[in-house]
Amino acid sequence: MKIIIATNQKGGTGKTSSTMNLGVTLALINLAPQANLTYFFGTNDPKNTIVEVLQVIQTIQTILVKKEGAVT
Repeated sequence: MKIIIATNQKGGTGKTSSTMNLGVTLALINLAPQANLTYFFGTNDPKNTIVEVLQVIQTIQTILVKKEGAVT
């Protein structure tokens, strides 16, 4: 597995846009506190987040969301 991180404390540097464009062909996990990518892709279910996976409450498989038109 490869991990790509887009990080910068300053807003407006292109993190979300760059990550969204990478996500067209890659699987995404949105760790940003603002959850902009989550909302952009229309996934607004706060009970199924990466936080529960990191706290070992859920597995990654239980929070994955398949979007229509996604390449599998």
